[in-house]
Amino acid sequence: MIYHFILNPKSGHSPKQKKMEQEIKDACTKRQLSYHIYYTTCAGDATEYVKSMVRISQEPQRFICVGGDGTINEIANSAPENPNVQFGVIPSGSGNDFVRNFSNTKNFSDINAQLDGEPMSFDLIKCNDFYCVNMVNIGFDCAVVKEAEKLKKIKFIPAGISYILGVVVVLFKKFGTKMKLIFDDGTVLDREFTLTAISNGKFCGGGFMAAPKALLNDGLFDICAINKVTRRTFISLVGSYKKGTYLTNKRAMKIIGYYRVPHFKMEFDTPIPICIDGEIKGAKNIDFSIVKNAFNFVIPKGSELKYKS
Repeated sequence: MIYHFILNPKSGHSPKQKKMEQEIKDACTKRQLSYHIYYTTCAGDATEYVKSMVRISQEPQRFICVGGDGTINEIANSAPENPNVQFGVIPSGSGNDFVRNFSNTKNFSDINAQLDGEPMSFDLIKCNDFYCVNMVNIGFDCAVVKEAEKLKKIKFIPAGISYILGVVVVLFKKFGTKMKLIFDDGTVLDREFTLTAISNGKFCGGGFMAAPKALLNDGLFDICAINKVTRRTFISLVGSYKKGTYLTNKRAMKIIGYYRVPHFKMEFDTPIPICIDGEIKGAKNIDFSIVKNAFNFVIPKGSELKYKS
């Protein structure tokens, strides 16, 4: 097994990053492991690094990245459906929603727990040519992510509350997106929606349980589709959406559709922004399908998958 640690150079001179690098060196040297420490040089570099290492060696390899959901997405798209490749993450993003599906998340920052961790195969959502690890957000949620990215650049705003502030900003703007959802059983939903969330994991936005029934390895993704509603109605129900209790809220379920399927399609009148694991892309037509057991994710020793089928 070859071990790779992919670090972000932006924080390379911080005491925390230097300490982590030394911990990696000490742990791997003590165990006499074959390892590499790689600092990315630009956006997308982690993907290229993983691809190049996989081309060089057919030996099993474990890639541990420091980052958030976007970083996990980047490495997952570098070598999906490859049984010789394992991926792990040391959380450092503002949301870190994917790791919320596991217990004892502090273990994800422990180098020895990462080295002693065991991989588990999880599904991926394929959206046209891209893979999604956690969640695709369209409409209101996507707009919030765009606002949150702007807010993160303001020094006095903590990254952890940027999503909540983004919700407030978007609430005071016009929202509602024309979407067509086409299911394999012939069902077609063609109208304006406040948002849709297509989920592999349960959480988005730093802890919003958008998909309370979602499981990472059940061969299905969960779709939460909220009809276009007034600002007042949305505000009154956002609490149950955050807690994931809306499925038992009769008032909420009058405006929310919840579906669990392995495949469906979406169409839009014009290309619109979509948010894949926190990264914004654009599309006019999207074919969604589940890819079973396509992502080998390392669960650190002492942690486990919290939500099981």
